Amino acid sequence: ISTSAGINDFRGPNGVWTARAKGIAPPVSTVRNPEPTLTHMAFVELMKVGYLKFLVSQNCDGLHLKSGITTDKIAELHGNCYCEACAKCGRVYYREKRVPYYEHHTWLTGNKCETTGCNGRLRCTTVAFTQSMPDICLDLAIKQSNMCDLSLCMGTSMRVAPACKLPTMGLKSGGTMVIVNLQKTPYDDHCALRIYARCDEVLAMVMKELNVEIPPYKDLKLASDSNWMKEFEKNWPFRRTTTKVPTPLTRMALRKMKGSKRPHTDTTKLNKENLKLYETRRQLEIKSKKWI
Repeated sequence: ISTSAGINDFRGPNGVWTARAKGIAPPVSTVRNPEPTLTHMAFVELMKVGYLKFLVSQNCDGLHLKSGITTDKIAELHGNCYCEACAKCGRVYYREKRVPYYEHHTWLTGNKCETTGCNGRLRCTTVAFTQSMPDICLDLAIKQSNMCDLSLCMGTSMRVAPACKLPTMGLKSGGTMVIVNLQKTPYDDHCALRIYARCDEVLAMVMKELNVEIPPYKDLKLASDSNWMKEFEKNWPFRRTTTKVPTPLTRMALRKMKGSKRPHTDTTKLNKENLKLYETRRQLEIKSKKWI
């Protein structure tokens, strides 16, 4: 949904991974400060009037928050290029400019945590290949997906797990799935409606049919808004850092190091809701490295 903002996609005909698979140089985006698109702004208004209950995003371009989506109504599974987090205490920070990093294998930003007594090193939150998904964020997405009565999948190839499996979770309880994407997806046979079109075109027609006006983009200057920053810290937790009850991701890494056959988590310490989330995450078979 960000291609109309000048940001390249990954798996489209001219996408980054498509180009690499062909052995050619990937396209380079020339847009330095992209702004939210018609689709981004339509989501903001749909959420405001009550049609859109929650947003799960694989984009890390930060345009959803910049558009005005509230921090308690979004799960950014692949992180946000404007956010960094402390690997020691988990505190998150939102920055006015994109967060830099100087080590590809650790994603360190060079900044230190400001929490008293912590002084942990900060890392960018964007999720790269071989990195694990952010467990807190994924748990939230799983919970919302299970409650979903209509899942609208827009601008996604639906080929990256576990995100691609989330829209199907609501189907078990009678929900409906709609897919809007120019290319085919592995889940085209599972949806109630399949639309081959651009996201902006579809949302423009939907908003006209609902008689809901799409607001223009306005720079909210989030990093300068102290009240918004407090809400961000409260509502945008990214990863767990405690070792008292290891997450499946941590146990998976330990299993690889120790050579054991099966990861073990003391599930007696988890309440019923967290136990269900834990089992769901296990079923999604996340097999990647730890973040910390």
